[in-house]
Amino acid sequence: MDDLCAFLDISDSRVWRVAARLEDLGLVISSSLGGQRRLALGERGLTVLARRDRASVSTALRRWSVQDQGGEPAAHWRDVPGVRSRPLARTVEHTDGAHRFLGALLRQARQTSGCRVLQVSPPHHSTRYFRYRGNLRSVHPDAFGVVQVHDKTLPFFLEWERRAVHPSTMAARLAPYLRYYSSNQPLDDHGHRPLVLLVCDDFIAEGNFLGVARAELERAAVDPPLWVSHTGLLENVGPLGPAWRSPDMLEPSCAFA
Repeated sequence: MDDLCAFLDISDSRVWRVAARLEDLGLVISSSLGGQRRLALGERGLTVLARRDRASVSTALRRWSVQDQGGEPAAHWRDVPGVRSRPLARTVEHTDGAHRFLGALLRQARQTSGCRVLQVSPPHHSTRYFRYRGNLRSVHPDAFGVVQVHDKTLPFFLEWERRAVHPSTMAARLAPYLRYYSSNQPLDDHGHRPLVLLVCDDFIAEGNFLGVARAELERAAVDPPLWVSHTGLLENVGPLGPAWRSPDMLEPSCAFA
């Protein structure tokens, strides 16, 4: 609920009132997936949105439904029928982490003079496709956003990393971005070179990732605007604070400076 308050910029009590009213109308359903109360659009809510957008109701339900065959909220991710909702439910802790980051960014931006969050996009709207050595490639970040700091526009990709704990998996996580930033494609897509923000579980994983990144960037001769942090530091100073290190910077700094 805290993240929803940040996204909507309304008080906690109002979020609860609005959520309760939407549940009464059958537009939203709640579940306890992962041991926490979670809200999702019910089939009636998905139907309303699809008809509003003149889109296919059956396609919307096939992609996003979270109700089992009996119409109840799925109790386990394997029971989630929506092909796009199921991966989010399967990695619900990862999904929570990305939501917490974006919520913290929105709250901190509202409290920071000259700073605004212009856009945040979920994973299915954040993918970027590009050509690399004649083949179609892509980057699949956990979120994409745009922050304005005074007169500077700073787009960013977010990678909330929990699984890349070995050098080989860390290098594999970086590889799509090294291919993407080896050309002018990021500039053509966004008008700026987006920051690549990668969040690790703890400072040990952060340090290891930075070591791998130094070697991979030197090997590939590519220099993306990569910034790495960990959850503990972000909780203390926030995404806009001195929470980030780059492969060539030892002391934490502000990625959005």
